Amino acid sequence: MSKTAWAKMLLGAALCTAALSSPTHAMVRGKPVHGLSLYGEPKYGPDQPFDYRNIEAPKGGALHLEAPAPTFDSFNAFARKGVPAAGLSFLGSNGMFVEGLTIYGEDEPFAHYCLLCETMEVAPDNTWIEFTLRAEARFHDGSPVTPEDVIASFDLLREKGLPLHKLYWADVDHAEKTGPLKVKFVFKTGDNSELPLIIGELPVINKKFWEAHDLANSTLDVPVSTGPYKIDSFEQGRFIVFKRDPNYWGKDLAVTRGSYNFDEIRYDYYRDDTVAFEAFKTGGYDVKLENTARRWATGYDFPAVTDGRIKKEVIENGTPIYAQAFTYNMRRAKFADRRVREALNLAFDFESLNKTIFYGQYKRVRSYFQNSDLEAKGLPTQDELKYLEPLRDKVPAEVFTQEFNQPTTDGTGNPRDNLLKAQQLLKDAGWDVVNGQLTNKKTGEAFTFEVIEVQATLDRVILPWFQNLEKLGIKGTLRVIDASQIVNRMTDYDFDVTVAGVNNSLSPGNEQNDFWSSGAAERPGSRNYTGVKDPAVDALIVQMLKAPDRQTLVTISHALDRVLTWNYYLGLMYSNSGDRLAYWTKLQHPDRFPLTGVQSTNAVAMNWWIGSAAAQTPGNATPPSSAAEAPTSSNTRWLLAAGLMAVIGIAFLLMRRRR
Repeated sequence: MSKTAWAKMLLGAALCTAALSSPTHAMVRGKPVHGLSLYGEPKYGPDQPFDYRNIEAPKGGALHLEAPAPTFDSFNAFARKGVPAAGLSFLGSNGMFVEGLTIYGEDEPFAHYCLLCETMEVAPDNTWIEFTLRAEARFHDGSPVTPEDVIASFDLLREKGLPLHKLYWADVDHAEKTGPLKVKFVFKTGDNSELPLIIGELPVINKKFWEAHDLANSTLDVPVSTGPYKIDSFEQGRFIVFKRDPNYWGKDLAVTRGSYNFDEIRYDYYRDDTVAFEAFKTGGYDVKLENTARRWATGYDFPAVTDGRIKKEVIENGTPIYAQAFTYNMRRAKFADRRVREALNLAFDFESLNKTIFYGQYKRVRSYFQNSDLEAKGLPTQDELKYLEPLRDKVPAEVFTQEFNQPTTDGTGNPRDNLLKAQQLLKDAGWDVVNGQLTNKKTGEAFTFEVIEVQATLDRVILPWFQNLEKLGIKGTLRVIDASQIVNRMTDYDFDVTVAGVNNSLSPGNEQNDFWSSGAAERPGSRNYTGVKDPAVDALIVQMLKAPDRQTLVTISHALDRVLTWNYYLGLMYSNSGDRLAYWTKLQHPDRFPLTGVQSTNAVAMNWWIGSAAAQTPGNATPPSSAAEAPTSSNTRWLLAAGLMAVIGIAFLLMRRRR
């Protein structure tokens, strides 16, 4: 069976399960368990390895990866200051250096299994969760993982960590030690159904180390951690090497079986994407997650591909597609009117771009949950109306009367009809053309704005949009800035427009507060970049967090999707449902992929291995070492995936940037 077929089969199974969900298919509570699912029993038993891994995979060899950032200056992945090195990022994912209490099951909508814990128990009324730690769990210095470490992790991260940590665990009252290996998290209420799973995502850090180091600041002192890899060597801004710990405490667990097969994982940094791609072509690193449609279509005709030493695959996944979008800062008055945002959306000619520069590889994004059962289609159902009717005077009328769909063009590059509609919308919103410039009738302000970007190649997408906007009297300018500047400006909301977006999961919940809530709109470092302050959105998020079963969550997601799209809070652009992957064939991967596909090279580091012919391929070649070619890539959205732990929201919003 093909990899794509596997992905679709897994998605179908997950959605069938979701469709059958009811209040009787709720999280298991009231007894110690090895795993938790938001919707009933988890898929895997206590001693059952994940079937998207190869438990017979051989150990050994080196994996060379392109670092997802142009530089690094810290080994602290939890501070807003500094750019952390590759391989350190962690929040709910499976870490190679930092680990959590639990590990995520990647072929289920929302399930976690014990990792540092041995069992976990949720209160019958959902007001607490208690973890029993594994007696064998150890830090790299040989010291045991204790309840004190867990409590310190929670307290320090909430006090000094990223803004997301404080928001993510806002409904937790406190953590307390309840036994030699037991720690309990007490909730403020029992309303948040996903909170027990979210607490399992807590990264556990070493209390002693972080009492001697300020978690709020960057550091190049190597932290004491628990993961299967240790930091072996590094040169700041050039490379970092991890080596597998032969004494890793968790190597015999069912949840780790078949994972972390490489003896060494090296990340190299490239300043220029062209240099980075040339390095890949000659074996400088082993895997390329390709985010450029043109290069995928035309750039892989070099010898290593034609003679079979490099393989290309498109691996589909069953999660909502990345909703890439023009992100308007509504803290600027010119973007506050919905009609203005709709007009800007009408000026984006996707069909022309898809024909001329994307080689037909993309689809237009029409939903924040596209490619899943959470996507709103047709008119609201009776179940959806139960949540929407109380908000009728707070949402656009179209929510009730029309299915949201994007405007289309004939692809010739002349979207005349759409621009006429946009012109009328702008006039209705109080703007008129004066001496060739769109001008606000009340203030006399000319409609100009700046798009900030770190990817110069996005000009192929942005400049045609500007040309259409000029026909409406709007002047847009593109400013390419470096990564540190965009981090600071996005964190402080000091921008007009950028290209960002939303990466949703199959189980939306607490993160929606960070994306859209009024409380997040003015909190520096949140992912509510556009500044949404909408009581209807706030109300739907509250209902989402209380959803007692999968079907209710799906219904509320549909309602939220309608409110977000019809408000044009983001100018949804384009995406695809597959991960474009090129890799040297010394690497081998399991026969099947999980629902999440291969969305980052972290999945390669975790689940793949070196084949027997590895020594005959050039994939272990030494990467360029000259200062001009050294390591650092302008693949900026991967930068923001790992390097931007200072603003972890950008990690998810921008990591899958397509161009």
